[in-house]
Amino acid sequence: MDRQKRIVLIHGLCHGAWSWYKVKPHLEAAGLCVTAVDLASSGINMTRLEEIQTLEDYCKPLLEFLSSLCSDDEKVILVAHSMGGICAALAADIFPCKIAAIAFLTGFMPDTRNPPAYVYEKFLKSIPREEWLDTVLGKYGKPDCPLDFALLGPKFMAKKVYQLSPRKMLKVKKEMEKENQKRFVLVHGLCHGAWTWYKLKTQLEAAGHCVTAVDLAASGINMTRLDEIQTLVDYSKPLLDILSSLGSDEDKVILVAHSMGGIPVALAADIFPSKISAIVFVTSFMPDTRNPPAYVLENLSSTSQMDWLDTVTGFYGTPDRPLRFSLAGPKSMAKYAYQLSPLEDLVLATMLVRVNPVVTNNLAGTKSFSEERYGSVTRIYIICGEDNMIPEDYQRWMISNFPVKEVMEIKDADHMAMFSKPQELCARLVEIANKYA
Repeated sequence: MDRQKRIVLIHGLCHGAWSWYKVKPHLEAAGLCVTAVDLASSGINMTRLEEIQTLEDYCKPLLEFLSSLCSDDEKVILVAHSMGGICAALAADIFPCKIAAIAFLTGFMPDTRNPPAYVYEKFLKSIPREEWLDTVLGKYGKPDCPLDFALLGPKFMAKKVYQLSPRKMLKVKKEMEKENQKRFVLVHGLCHGAWTWYKLKTQLEAAGHCVTAVDLAASGINMTRLDEIQTLVDYSKPLLDILSSLGSDEDKVILVAHSMGGIPVALAADIFPSKISAIVFVTSFMPDTRNPPAYVLENLSSTSQMDWLDTVTGFYGTPDRPLRFSLAGPKSMAKYAYQLSPLEDLVLATMLVRVNPVVTNNLAGTKSFSEERYGSVTRIYIICGEDNMIPEDYQRWMISNFPVKEVMEIKDADHMAMFSKPQELCARLVEIANKYA
């Protein structure tokens, strides 16, 4: 049998390995071995911008990967998108014997006569500053050697980069009047991030609503390190900061919690009950007002016979107050969380999940949330009938343990309802907004 061909995918400016989530499964289905790389300070790579002082610093993850290949390994095909072309060229200059070919996919392609940045800087000079719209451009580093940074803006990307790309929108026109607009805040589950809501956010916005998807601490692109999270408040800080920033005259928000995100949401409701019109628990852990915050999670863990497969769990913190962490594994996610979701969304998850703290008594404390604050906020529970992570009978047990205002169901949704049944979930949330907000 011929040796399997190996492809290495290199993203462009301000993006990450996640940008290849649709391409990667297609190539793998064709029998190829595929690696998508996060360059420094990109995707879930935790390098800070100020640590990048040279092109080699920026390309370090790619160079380390190529360095790890043995001399008898099959040569790789580098596929470079946009500014990733310059990184691919550097890699080829250092490891020419390990590269079979470079494919520049509308990528900047340096020559061998001019400096590496020549083709990019020539392009920049041709673009008037006003055409960058809401993109942020600036300088960092030392005054005698200033370095440029960029953060692509949503309007710029929509007009110049993604203008023909799918928007994952419902076939719904923005017919709502401004006064009927509701504000949703979406809170992800364990090891995930705001990125999990990319389909639902688009659909809710298409229906005329204002939507914020939050990265909890050490999740998504939040730069907090695991060891900085010592309490539930630390983990929930990005959510609490958003609610704290809302003025007293602003409309109340609808909090939508998925999976373990239900516990940070309950904390937020206990601190800011007057700013929340309703909480929607989507196959989520729902604390009560009698037991410690972690009770509903630890109760399932103590009774479950689930084999977690390649999920990694362990401890951090101090010996006298150990804290638990988890990193969801690809096999575990495929079997228990994404079994009915599109393959491309599982691939996206494998690129973006991060090590997260697990809510335990040591993290959250043993004091229960209050009936007068958290308990006073309207709660709705959406049951997902094909959830292998939090089984339907346990979802129903949590509802009987702490009754809610209304129970809704999505019978054919797996744990990741926002991927497996996004339109159905959106319809339920719009209905909830019309009833309770």
